[in-house]
Amino acid sequence: MRVFITVLVLIFSLQSWTKADDIRDFEIEGMSIGDSLLDYFSENEIKNNTRHNYYKNKINFQFVAIEFYKHSLFKNYSGVQFHVKKNDKKYKIYSISGYDFYDNDIKGCYKKQNEIDKELSVLFKDAEREEGKHKLRSDKSGKSTIRRIFYTFESGDATAINCYDWSNKMLEENNWTDNLDVSIETKELIEAFIIKNPH
Repeated sequence: MRVFITVLVLIFSLQSWTKADDIRDFEIEGMSIGDSLLDYFSENEIKNNTRHNYYKNKINFQFVAIEFYKHSLFKNYSGVQFHVKKNDKKYKIYSISGYDFYDNDIKGCYKKQNEIDKELSVLFKDAEREEGKHKLRSDKSGKSTIRRIFYTFESGDATAINCYDWSNKMLEENNWTDNLDVSIETKELIEAFIIKNPH
């Protein structure tokens, strides 16, 4: 049995779970680490939603991001991002991130983040928890921040709950909005991407 991590609906049936030790026990939008994307999307859909330019400056980076926005499969998130290995014909999932938007409502994002954190802290009793707020390096003005809550399992896999608070300039220049994302990530991806360092 798997537990669903959602942004809009808090984790259900907590009474039946006292702790969790394996990130593969969790799902986002019905999908879990180790699954094949081909079980949920056609190969054409996957190829059409692959973001080849995201990591073009990372030399020998072996992963590629795939993003779907407002897909009919999704019930709880505005969009979902995956990471798979390049040239993997099975499209094995190494990370899943569900995200939602908080336009001019960063306090609402923090509130939802705290609610999710409260629920995960019950499930992840043996995981190491870290919390911090950092400047986002993509904003050279230093006015954009990420508030991150990070749970690391003994295996090295992890779950992160992030709130992105972009400066007004970044919002206007890029047509972005503040957002929350909940992600599950393998140790292999974390080590390759150095995901603990905000981008």
